[in-house]
Amino acid sequence: MKIGILGGTFDPVHNTHIYMAKEVLKGLKLDKVYLMPSFCPPHKNSAKITSEFHRVNMVKLAVEEFDNIEYSDFEIRNNLSYTADTLTLWKEQYPEDELYFIIGGDSVSGFENWYHPEIILEKATLVVIRRNDVTLETFEKTIKHLTIKYYLNSEMSSHNQNRLVVLDTDVSGISSSFIRNHPLEKCKDLLPAKVYEYIHRNMLYMNEDVNMAWSVAEIKSDLQKVLKKSRYVHTLSVAGLAKDMAEAFDVNPNQAYLAGLLHDCAKHYSNEQLIETCVKNDIMISDYEKKAPYLLHGKVGAYIAEKKYNIEDEQVLNAVKWHTTGKSDMTKLEQIIFCADYIEPGRTVQPNLSFLRKISMKDLDLLTFHILNDTLDYLQHKNQIIDSFTEEAFEFYKEKVGEK
Repeated sequence: MKIGILGGTFDPVHNTHIYMAKEVLKGLKLDKVYLMPSFCPPHKNSAKITSEFHRVNMVKLAVEEFDNIEYSDFEIRNNLSYTADTLTLWKEQYPEDELYFIIGGDSVSGFENWYHPEIILEKATLVVIRRNDVTLETFEKTIKHLTIKYYLNSEMSSHNQNRLVVLDTDVSGISSSFIRNHPLEKCKDLLPAKVYEYIHRNMLYMNEDVNMAWSVAEIKSDLQKVLKKSRYVHTLSVAGLAKDMAEAFDVNPNQAYLAGLLHDCAKHYSNEQLIETCVKNDIMISDYEKKAPYLLHGKVGAYIAEKKYNIEDEQVLNAVKWHTTGKSDMTKLEQIIFCADYIEPGRTVQPNLSFLRKISMKDLDLLTFHILNDTLDYLQHKNQIIDSFTEEAFEFYKEKVGEK
């Protein structure tokens, strides 16, 4: 069978989801399209996601009037969070099925930073639906990049029979987060009628216990507007490297990518704005930071990530907070963001980059120690302010590396 899979949190499912499913079913002449709610999306705070019970009920209501568009409990039933794992298990259980994995044009720009995108493309044809809120130039550039990387210049091209299919539609940029964050009556036309009635009847999204975090696509779009082009390019590079390092060191790659994406979200603030934000919001300013206010962009970045982008994951927020100075006894995620910021591919002037990149996927503590050592040497040589947290971090990792 030719099977389409449209995954997501579906919190809530809305008309754009249904439109996408219908377009793919008809356009590619599939046998079925399944709407498959995620078990626990790795990039979201699970405590703030509407319960499986309600999300499943809404999807079932949304698809019940359509032939060959159905609800699937495959990810929930198998406790799967990553698309690569979902498609791998599906192919193991149903090897004869021809799979089509469906994503919106807003998601395609970050696709190669998903967990093992090469596995997704090996197991399924990627179906990308261009949305009218994504510029044609940006969209075509991304599609060309993915085609060259995974289908023309990749080892998988010799045996991969799957394709990348683009459907150009009039689908709008409705998002579930928009619906959650606005009065229900204003969203009535965005929802299937029975889903609207269900939300109203069960009083969903009427208090603060909902997931209001911006999506990765929404954060990227906003950062592209507020950051200088070079800073935005650096940000994407850090996020991508952090994701790769996370996979190497058994850390959640989605957390790492998100933290990398957010690490410099306060870089467009002036020193005066950094200080003002800290003073207004009772964020402590150390004596070192008073002398070198640019050091505050980590703390302020964590504040922006929480208050503007509604990120509640403390591990992600702390990785943003400490990425500039570091500190003693960092978590692996904090170390990864601290190190990725220093050695991302766009960096060229830092000393010992070749050596640091060589060990970047092998020994995280050794990498952290050498970056701290090089940082202190540079600051001392330039007679610049050295934060006490950086000095303490150096001593901590010097001793830790020495014990190995």
